[in-house]
Amino acid sequence: MAQPRMLAERVRGLPLIWTPDVKWFNNDWLGPTPHVHDDATEVAFLAQGSLEIEIGGSKRVYQAGDFIMMPPGKYHNYWFSGSEPVAFFVAVAPNHKYNRLRAKDFTPDNFEGDAPYANVHGEASLPSDSHFACERVTLAPGESEGPRRLDLQDRIIYVVSGTATVQANRLAGGLAANNYLHLSATTPHQISNGGYGPLVYLSLVVTDPFTAHSTVLEHE
Repeated sequence: MAQPRMLAERVRGLPLIWTPDVKWFNNDWLGPTPHVHDDATEVAFLAQGSLEIEIGGSKRVYQAGDFIMMPPGKYHNYWFSGSEPVAFFVAVAPNHKYNRLRAKDFTPDNFEGDAPYANVHGEASLPSDSHFACERVTLAPGESEGPRRLDLQDRIIYVVSGTATVQANRLAGGLAANNYLHLSATTPHQISNGGYGPLVYLSLVVTDPFTAHSTVLEHE
């Protein structure tokens, strides 16, 4: 909860906490608000605990390690499940300034369809769409993904396990498990394994309607 919320032109997001003694996420200022994102996708990573989530026409209990995609225009609502506190990271893109969510006037199509998901500890690829290109990356000790810069796309790095060493522009530092970093477009950066065991992190490349066809550039 101490990590900063993301609020940028292309994306917004935050870590949510839900303890057994309350009826909704502890740090969600909206309170219990089932809603829809029009023309925007929400992705979520359940780092701890379990949640029952209704998304479109699906309703299931998700477990720790599940990475979930909530497609545009699909109603979603949440219920606490189990007994362990929930740690839940969410991000929404694009960040429509004047239509961040809709909590009324639902239509039948808002309650249709399924929600793609995969567990980050398994072998299945993470779901992606036109707003998020999602990937699970594993680096061995001493390994680096190499310097990168995305000219027209933002990127979110979320460490699942291990310790990452991140260099962004001229700043460098460590990123521990269940910490994340938002890298805005044009930011040169490099991710390396700074620990003694495998590093696993989520790479979420964020597009918007104007940058869906931009490319990732590699720089030495």
